[in-house]
Amino acid sequence: MPGDRSLLDLLRNLLVQSDLPFRDFVELALYHPVFGYYAQERSPIGREGDFITSPLLSPVFSSTLSGLVGDFLGRAGDGLSQVVDVGCGDGALIHSLAREWPATAGFFGVDRNLARVPIRDGVTFVSSLAEIPPADTRLILSNELFDALPFGRFVQRDDHLQELWVTERDGTLDWTEHEANGSYEDYFAERGVVLETGQFADISLEWATLYDELCRFVPRGLIVTFDYGLPESKLFRGRMRRFGTAAAYSRHRVSRNLLSDPGEQDLTAHINFDDLRRTGERQGFDTLFFDIQAKFLLALGAAGHELLKPVGEIAFEGADEGLALLAARDDAKRLILPDGIGADIRVLVQGRGMGRDTWRFEKKLF
Repeated sequence: MPGDRSLLDLLRNLLVQSDLPFRDFVELALYHPVFGYYAQERSPIGREGDFITSPLLSPVFSSTLSGLVGDFLGRAGDGLSQVVDVGCGDGALIHSLAREWPATAGFFGVDRNLARVPIRDGVTFVSSLAEIPPADTRLILSNELFDALPFGRFVQRDDHLQELWVTERDGTLDWTEHEANGSYEDYFAERGVVLETGQFADISLEWATLYDELCRFVPRGLIVTFDYGLPESKLFRGRMRRFGTAAAYSRHRVSRNLLSDPGEQDLTAHINFDDLRRTGERQGFDTLFFDIQAKFLLALGAAGHELLKPVGEIAFEGADEGLALLAARDDAKRLILPDGIGADIRVLVQGRGMGRDTWRFEKKLF
């Protein structure tokens, strides 16, 4: 609204008229074109930001995915192939892959906010899939894309599903409850999910919608999804997830204070990977892999990277270089050890029309 100087001003003006569904609050907090979290000039991702992602944590991630690109291109045939990173952020990952495989495919980065994306040779950056020209075969990558979608928050009150909305009390943003609309009740009923009384849950109807769009975009190829999430049998398990999974991130600290500092902190919730899996299978995709990131990267050969060799096999000069190397090794290990980010992030791979031969990532390691 004219005259708003912050997202909080805008929200207060809206709340004068009526309460606001939390899902809409998240949409504004993350994606308002002026005040939204992802509209800010500084990048929220990285060691100096609010959270770090696998591509920025260690070069082992992009190096390992480069091997997957090679496997994909080896099976793609003679038609036009593309590698597309959806939700590419600053474009570091897709640029790294394009640098390793120049002139072998079209490389594209897709992101809502291209203002922070520097010009990078070999990569075309666009704001939507519709801007990408046709291709015969596509490899789609996304890293923490779906958990950045707006989501609603719900609580079961005896036999009634209540949706959490945002209101203002005494100048402070606060929670209120409204009866959930039919689309959300149908979501749980169709999946046979029964929440316990007092149990919270966080869902987005856009998880399946966006994944369906990706499936329609891939006439033949692979869709590889890295994200925080679980199958629904675990995501909605009452004892483990009684308070849902919604969280706020700021300066690498996590909190449950979802309404504080709107536009200044990241808001996220674990995704229901079964929504993606079923959507892909309805579109004729085969599910080739679903497990933790550590297993996926190790199956692709991540352990062979220079940073993960035994220390005695690596040459370095001076104490400073040695300390930097040890720090880089620790970061690389975080990607592949079965705890931390290596276990928290799961990977779903679905393919269509790529033959029946086994992929390296399908190998069982542990």
